[in-house]
Amino acid sequence: MARSSKKIRRLVELFHDVETTERAKVADLGRQITELRIAQDELLGRLSEPTPQSEPFLPLISRSIGNMDRRLQRLNREHEDAVRRYAQAAGRTRGARELFADVRAEEDRKTEQKDLESLLEFQQSTTAQGRGKSDRTS
Repeated sequence: MARSSKKIRRLVELFHDVETTERAKVADLGRQITELRIAQDELLGRLSEPTPQSEPFLPLISRSIGNMDRRLQRLNREHEDAVRRYAQAAGRTRGARELFADVRAEEDRKTEQKDLESLLEFQQSTTAQGRGKSDRTS
């Protein structure tokens, strides 16, 4: 494999690793958002149906719901950014793979051309050797 295709192959691997990392971040943020929504819904349920035991804690529950809402908004922004970075990483990986395929095809074409040139030289040398021989047989 030529040096250029080795370098591009390493780039493809690097971009793929970045893409995998970004995909993991998107999944992790999605999981955090889901868990936070579930916890927020549980607290909203407690707030909507207070019991004598939970009444003293209603202001705390309300504050917790507000904090969760702010965290949820932050996580949603982070998730959007992560999705955007993931899409960009996937595009870079795809572009690098296409470039790698083009470079490999060019290297294959050059190798084939060298092989054909070697074959032509061999045929020409064989033909030239045949011309130098005399027609008599010994």
